[in-house]
Amino acid sequence: MGKLSDEDVVVAEAQSDIEASLETKPKGSWFARAWGTSELDVIERKYVRKVDLYLFSYIMLGYFIKSLDQTNYSNAFVSGMKEDLNMYGNQRNFLTTYFNIGIIIGTVPAQMIQLKWIRPSILIPSCELAWSFLVMAEAGAKNYQTLYVLRFFIGFFESCSFPGYAALLGSWYGQGQLGKRIGLFEQAGALSSMFAGYLQAALYSGLNHRGGLAGWRWMFIFNAIIGIPIAIWGYWAIPDLPHNKRAFYFTEEECEYGVKRMERIGRAAPRKLTWKSIKRIYTSWHLWAFIFPYLMVANAGLGPSFFNLWLKAEKYSVVLVNTIPTTGSALQVIFAISFGTIADLTGQRKHTANVVSVLTLVTNIILSIWYVPKGALWFAFFFSFVSSSAQPIIIAWGHEITQHDAELRQLLVATGNIFTYIFSATMPLAIFPAQDAPHYKYAYQLLCMFGVLAIMGTYLLDYLYKKEL
Repeated sequence: MGKLSDEDVVVAEAQSDIEASLETKPKGSWFARAWGTSELDVIERKYVRKVDLYLFSYIMLGYFIKSLDQTNYSNAFVSGMKEDLNMYGNQRNFLTTYFNIGIIIGTVPAQMIQLKWIRPSILIPSCELAWSFLVMAEAGAKNYQTLYVLRFFIGFFESCSFPGYAALLGSWYGQGQLGKRIGLFEQAGALSSMFAGYLQAALYSGLNHRGGLAGWRWMFIFNAIIGIPIAIWGYWAIPDLPHNKRAFYFTEEECEYGVKRMERIGRAAPRKLTWKSIKRIYTSWHLWAFIFPYLMVANAGLGPSFFNLWLKAEKYSVVLVNTIPTTGSALQVIFAISFGTIADLTGQRKHTANVVSVLTLVTNIILSIWYVPKGALWFAFFFSFVSSSAQPIIIAWGHEITQHDAELRQLLVATGNIFTYIFSATMPLAIFPAQDAPHYKYAYQLLCMFGVLAIMGTYLLDYLYKKEL
């Protein structure tokens, strides 16, 4: 046999590498396929497991406690706070408004600070500690004006978390892994709503007037007790970014591997934030084409927020008013994981998000009609929880479209949140006035309009992206 040429040697080595790679591919269980790890080789699978174990688990816990802080006032309102603080007007909606103003002011600056001055592993847990202490202070509020001030600062410190978590996930996970994780991360909010309902019911039954405190005040105290250790764990669990990490759980080889992995996926490394880059971001079509469907799916899904007010109007007990909506939250988790997995497996972000929007539209049409059999209202309220499945799909899609620009990815959800919270700060006052609860004249008709616009927005985003390609 003659001597192999250099070209033959290269081909042989390449074939050997492919065979070795195939041999190291783990067997794909149904869970691994659904979780987006069945197609990874052993090295990458081990690496992703570490990211899941530390970063993703912390994000789940962090968003859980953030959502608990964000929704606990609603449970408190129907559990005695309304009567104790004389909140018989539009004060419940104003609590949301002041919270949202804090979010709006803090969101984009918080993301810019993470890009230029303070690592996420320092900023996010520090803000979480601050808002946990402020939540505890809510237990001592003597009037709703005090709650207005506290809700503003809680919103201000929480403003870094949701877009910060989304940006971190977009920096660590590939296309087949991102959608379901963002979907599950957002459903930590649904899990917190379930937990809050049962916690408030338990506190109302077991600790009401213990230590001279009403059950709804104990709710805020327990929120802080849960949140503080989660915040402390964040200082160690958040690895910052693949190109700029300081996590104790990665070896030097894994750090180098992580950088190469992100380059292979196509996620650009962050660069120094400048006025020129800010101008580039805010004049980019990517940002505004993303924000439109992101905003519309969020507003189309406001229906579940007013479920407990309908239950209270139907004369259900305090315990049932707090616990019945938890069934909807459980459905929300199932919907989000299912649709997130479908979007990852098929790669059809647009079509999957639009299926969710159509289902949401059906529930909003029923609630618009209102004078239907009570069973139909039950169906509409419970099934309206499907609406939250669309936003994680849009977020994952946005990160994939902008993976060439780390600064844009960092500010994508943050800027979208500004518009979402502007709507949330003003719209409930106009279309969901407290005195009209639980039947609102025009609210659900407007939510139907937002659902149609959400579908139009996904087609616009898809068209512009394909045009750029």
